[in-house]
Parts: sequence; C-alpha cells; structure tokens
Amino acid sequence: MELAFPDLVFFDRRGATAGQSQIAPSVQDKAKKEKRLFCALCRHLITHQDERIQVNGGHEHKCTNPGGYTFRIGCFHEAGGCIAIGEATEAHTWFKGYAWKIALCASCERHLGWRFQTPADYFHGLILERLTSIAGASGN
Repeated sequence: MELAFPDLVFFDRRGATAGQSQIAPSVQDKAKKEKRLFCALCRHLITHQDERIQVNGGHEHKCTNPGGYTFRIGCFHEAGGCIAIGEATEAHTWFKGYAWKIALCASCERHLGWRFQTPADYFHGLILERLTSIAGASGN
C-alpha cells in the first residue's frame, strides 16, 4: 500500500530523497562557482581552483626573471580564459624541460603569466596577485 501526499514526497522511485535531487545540484553549482578565478582587472573567468597542480613539488613558486622582476605564480593545468602568444622558448625557463609563452587574459589582454609546455605536457604559471575569486557584474 502506498500513501500519496502530494506536498510531502520523501523518496523518489530511484531511492534518492526528493530534497537531494533538487537541492544537491544547486549546492554543487554554488561550490563550483566559489572556486572560480577571474582576471583581477576585468573579471573575465580565467580558471578554476580544481585546475591547481603541483610542479616541482609545489603549486606556488616565487620566480625572478632576468630583468629582476619577481613573481609569485600558481600552477594550473587548464586556464581557458588565457591566450598564449609568441613563439615558445626555453630561454630562462623556470621549469627545466618546459618552453614558455606569455599568457594574457583573453578579454582585456593583461599579462597573467606563462604557458609552459613540452611536446607531451603543458600547464599555466599564473601570477596569483593578478587573479581574484570575485566575479564581475555579469557573473561570468
């Protein structure tokens, strides 16, 4: 015997609670949105915290270029909001065996870091102070 109470459905036919099937996706969506990283200048979506990787034993690295500029970068596998420009070069690379290109914000073209690549692998070294977790007005 099954009792029907239209406003009080506790389990659906698949065995999951009705509340879970309706609430869980919005909680997951919110958590995913909270992990997004944007260009600090224009708020264009750049990457996601889930794309963080470790390279040479760490996610974060303090790197100094030949001009004396020091950057605190974080390593991310994908950074879909960046565009890599120029010819790849291994000159002065911070990661042995990886060539690099400049990585710019695909929206405002601000320098956000570098794309490091080998024939079989790649990652993005992004300048952490040029990223923010605060979305723009459009919510990107």
